[in-house]
Parts: sequence; structure tokens; C-alpha cells
Amino acid sequence: MIKALIFDIDGTLIDSFEAYYTVFNEGIADYNVEKVSRRDLRDLLAKGLSLRQILENVFTSPIDNVTYSMCREKILTLFRVAELEKIKPFPGTEELFRYLMTEGIKIGIATGRTSSAEDETLRFKKLGLYRYISAIVTSQEIEHRKPAPDAIIECAKRMGIPIDKCIVVGDTESDIIAAKSAGAIAIAVTTGHEDEQTLLKARPEIVLKSMVELLSYLKKRGL
Repeated sequence: MIKALIFDIDGTLIDSFEAYYTVFNEGIADYNVEKVSRRDLRDLLAKGLSLRQILENVFTSPIDNVTYSMCREKILTLFRVAELEKIKPFPGTEELFRYLMTEGIKIGIATGRTSSAEDETLRFKKLGLYRYISAIVTSQEIEHRKPAPDAIIECAKRMGIPIDKCIVVGDTESDIIAAKSAGAIAIAVTTGHEDEQTLLKARPEIVLKSMVELLSYLKKRGL
């Protein structure tokens, strides 16, 4: 019997891409590099790369620590403002979380973001979702990023739930590969960076189109 659902954040629970696309290009505007296209940025994010790795792809060479720190701080500062003003959960997210809580199913977060768990706690409080969440794990806290299973395994551990009693929900191949490597059930959603055909390559249990569809599927599944 399933005891917990573990979610990715960006592209899974919230539609953050357009805001991130805007602030990312603002963050690199002072450097002699071309503006990044939406498609290229989506592809880089879908690979589960860290911000430093993404910047090095954009700069086409390794960057020094000072340049990285300045870019990172500018991007994250702009993104925090954008989150408050523009970013909301996908439709049906709170209804899904409310249902899971009512059914006694725990909710965890395992994200590729390099922010701290404390920062993510504040974000979820502002989104009105924190009261539903049992554990948050970011890439800052683990050794290997997705598609490695570290964040998912750690999230299940913090919730006190065996990994084979967890469903992981994500919007990229990296999310699905990480879930299956961890030993969890993987469900993909097309709300984020990758389409159904791409997601199916990672062999999730099912590919769904929204949080609304996910809630319906879980009810039919007997959760």
C-alpha cells in the first residue's frame, strides 16, 4: 500500500519556467554571451544540471567562482521576486494535497533546486502548501543530483516511509530515472519541461497531463 508521494517542484507543482527564463537572461546580460533561447534552457533544465553547469554551458567554458557567485546571486534574487509576484501552483495542486492528507498519505518534496530546505519551506508557506508537507530535500543537501536517486531516498527516509511504498511524481526523464533507481513507483506529468513521448522513454508507470488527472488516477488506483 502506498504511504507517501514525493514531488519535484518546478514544472511539476508550479509553472516557474517563464519567470526563470526571464531572470536567467537578465542574470547573464552583463556578460558577453548570447541570450539563451527557451528551448535551450528547457533542455538544460531537463537534464537536471546545476546552475553552475547550466552557466558553463551558456558561457561555453568553465567560469571562475567570482563570476559564478555574481550570476547566481543576481538570478536567485530576481527569481525570489518573480516567485512572489507571478508563480502559482498548477490547478488542482492544493485539492490533491488536501486529499492525500485526508487519506493519511504523506507528501514529500525532492527538488533539483540548490536552495536550502529553509528557503523552500518559506516558498511553500507563501504558496499556502507547507501545512501538507512532511519533508523537503534539495540538491544542496545530498551528494548526487538527479538522475541519481539520493534526494528521493533521503526524502523517504525523513518521512519514515519505505521507498517501495512511495510514488514519485516528476516532469522530466531525470525525475523518472531517479525514482526508479531509488526503488519507488514513478509517475510522469507533462506540465513541465518534456512531452509525453520523451517521458515514456524512461518507462514511468503512467504519464498524466495535470494534477487534476493525477488526483483522479490515484482515486481509481485505490489510494
